[in-house]
Amino acid sequence: MRKFAKIWFSIVLVVFIGFMVVVIQTFRPVRDVQPDDVMKIEGIVDDVQEGAGFDIVITLKNDHHHYYINRGLQYNIDLDQLRSNILNKKVTLFGIKRWTIFTRDSNMGHISKLMINNEVIFNEINNDTHEKTSY
Repeated sequence: MRKFAKIWFSIVLVVFIGFMVVVIQTFRPVRDVQPDDVMKIEGIVDDVQEGAGFDIVITLKNDHHHYYINRGLQYNIDLDQLRSNILNKKVTLFGIKRWTIFTRDSNMGHISKLMINNEVIFNEINNDTHEKTSY
């Protein structure tokens, strides 16, 4: 009986440690974004809306992801102006590339850089070729 308890405890401990690793990876905040941390996404903007927490939510045609600029309204980005600039136009998004239990395709939806016609509208990537957006 004592051997069974040790085996059971070892299995539960390994499962718990694995679970904690997945939780930490999933809910780790996005900070200090580097050029290697992003993936390039191109598409035609279908909708631009205000999200919760001052976020700007962007959806692309034929793409099931919802992309967002975290606290985008605090970067002095005018939502109506942005909507008129990018709605129904081809944009290039640079989203955070990180695998989590919820993003198995590594596309988190967090936009770190937004470009249209080689013009940078928003950029939070450190050590990037373009200047960062400031508050």
